[in-house]
Order: sequence, then C-alpha cells, then structure tokens
Amino acid sequence: MLLGIPDKDKIRLGAFLSFQLKKWLRNHPDQSSDLFICGICSKPEFQSILEGKPLSDSSIYEYLLQKLGFAYNYDDRLASNYIANAKEMLEDLEFDQMASFYKRLNRYLKELESMDEYALESITHKALLCMQEVDCSSRSFASLLLYYPILDRYMKEICGHFLLTYIHQHTEDEIDRNWMEEHGLLSLKALRNRYRILNHFITWEDYYDAANYCEDLLKACRQENNVRVAFQTQISRLFIVLKIQPNAFESYANVVLENPILQEESNDPHVYEFYHVVGLYYFIEKNYEQAWLYFLRSVADETYFFPEIIFLNYISTLLNKPLPDELVEQRDIECEDRMYKSIYTYYCLKNKGETLQTLENYLWDHCKDEIYRFSPSWVMKDIIRTELEWISNQTGDTRKMNRFMNLED
Repeated sequence: MLLGIPDKDKIRLGAFLSFQLKKWLRNHPDQSSDLFICGICSKPEFQSILEGKPLSDSSIYEYLLQKLGFAYNYDDRLASNYIANAKEMLEDLEFDQMASFYKRLNRYLKELESMDEYALESITHKALLCMQEVDCSSRSFASLLLYYPILDRYMKEICGHFLLTYIHQHTEDEIDRNWMEEHGLLSLKALRNRYRILNHFITWEDYYDAANYCEDLLKACRQENNVRVAFQTQISRLFIVLKIQPNAFESYANVVLENPILQEESNDPHVYEFYHVVGLYYFIEKNYEQAWLYFLRSVADETYFFPEIIFLNYISTLLNKPLPDELVEQRDIECEDRMYKSIYTYYCLKNKGETLQTLENYLWDHCKDEIYRFSPSWVMKDIIRTELEWISNQTGDTRKMNRFMNLED
C-alpha cells in the first residue's frame, strides 16, 4: 500500500476502534480483545492505538477496521468536499444562520448515506443525524458525547455547539468544570462555543478565570469581525465586572450602550439580558428606583420573568410601589425555573398577607436551603438576609436573622 493514513486520522481511528470494539464484543460474547487483535498486532501496539498514539504501519489500522466491517477512505476528493461542507456549516453556526445550516446539513447527510462502510464517515453521519433535531433530545445528547472524541476538529466544533446548547437548556446546574474538561469541551475554539463556555465560568462563579477568558474571546471576535458574538460577550462581561470590579460597571455598561445592536434590534434577547444585568447592578447599589426601571424592561421578555419578578416584588415592598397588574397574578413554576420556586413562593405568601412568623419560617425552612441553586448565589443571600431583617425589625426577634448571619460567615 503506497498510501498511508495521516496521523491525525490514526488518532481518530483509535477512538473509533475503542468505541466500535465495545459493541463488537457485546455482539460476540465468545470473543475477547486479545482474540480480536490476534494475527494483526501486539497488545502493546493495540494499546498505543487506543491511546491515540499513531503507529507507522497503516495496514494494521486497515486490518482492524476490516475485522469490524469497516474501511478507511483514501479518496482525497471526498475529504476535500467534506472539509468545505464542514467549514460552511460551522460558519453558519458562528453567525447564527440556522436555516442555512440545516439546509447544508440535510444536503450533506444525503451525500453520506452511501458512505457508512467508511469508519470515520460513518461516525460523522451518525453525529449529523443527531444534530438534525432542532431541540436535541437526551438520547441524542448522550450519543453525541460518544461520537465527539472521534470527530475531526471542524465537526467537533459543530457537535460542541449542540452539546453546549443542550447543557445550557437542560443540565447546566449538574455540569461542573471537571466534567467539561474530562469531555474535552473547554478546548473548543469556535466563537459561539467559547461564548457558551464563558457563561459556564460565570455560572460556576469562577470570575477571575472568566475575566481572562472573556478578554481573549473579545479579541478573537475583533479578529474574526463577528460583531454579534462580541456584543453578547460584552454583556456577559458585565456579570464579571459586577462581581470583581463594581466601581467600573457603568463604564463597561456604556460600551454596550454605544453598540448599534442595542439601538437597532430592540427585540434581540440579549438586549433584555443587558437590561437585566444593569438592573441587577442598581439593585446591588441599592439604587432601587433605577433598578425598578430596568427590571420592568427586562421582565417583558419571558426569559427574564424569573428572576425579575423576585426583584420587583422585593423593590415593591421597599419603595411601596404597586406591581403592574399583569405581574401580580401568581404563575406556575416551570421546571427550568425551579431555582426561583422557594423565594417566589415566599413573595406570593407575603403579598397575600401571611403572618410574619409564617414568612420567617418559610425563609428559614425553604429559601435558605436553596441559596446555591440561585445564580448568582450571593444575590439570593442578600435577599434572604434583608427579608429576615425586615421581619425582625417588626417582631423584635433577631434569633433567626443572627443565625443566618453566622451561617454566611
């Protein structure tokens, strides 16, 4: 064989063989990995393949693939076509052109239908089928996690987009930094993927790492002239500044105010995110009049009904301002808003005129234990502390408030 398999593909084939061999052994219970490689390579050689350490002899990979019913595709023309397709699809994702992305995806899927005999193309085909779902299911998410290590760098970025989107929508409070590192997601380079990763750093309250990551991302946005991701990143930066450099918040907020997207696209969901974080800043600064104005803007977007309704209820009590009629009626808590359930229920009880004892007990028995489900958690701490102070000022009983203060210490 004059042609050789490139090392980058040998690394991917190692991951493919590891993945496929497990299925093969389940279907052949009388076999073992030793029998599988018998006559093809030694155990140390096979271990090197599985660890992603390329062997010089390409024929070993060919024989191993053949035993599993696959082959390696040596056709450079198909490879060039694949790279062109992958780059175009990734660019669509980068600039949020989802209609174009799915059009290209469906066209490319048809091309791949006849290529399932080839190991690497078969995995790409399976991964793209999972991405065909507009709302990725838990089953597709689990499958994409298995395919991800086998994909090339372009398809990893595309797959990473769907993995990070699913995590953001469904499992964000269950995923930590170690998990992300273990699955290789923190090394993604596409701008939208890095934007998602930045927001994970903020959710994890790793603000100093987030600050460095944010500046690198903004620099990359400028280099690639992606003004949309830059705008979104500028807003995310405000959450970081709010925590580690609050004196500079208004200066950074003014940068966003000067962005044309804020002026020209008032329905962009990130505009409401901007109103939210500015409202949060004024809330923390105890400038409740300004906070009230910004929260009233952001609560208009369904995404920000929670937590804005919490802050508005709180300010309503402090300033003796009536809530707008459309915000008074109690809503059911959706699953994705469960972090707000306890404190929202508290305010509903308060608005109904429950006794101070009932309110204090509810804060202590329910809200206190939910602090770290709320993001950022330090805001929830401030709300509970202030509410306990409000109750103790009227009852003269400071025991629970003092106990809560000691818990914070």
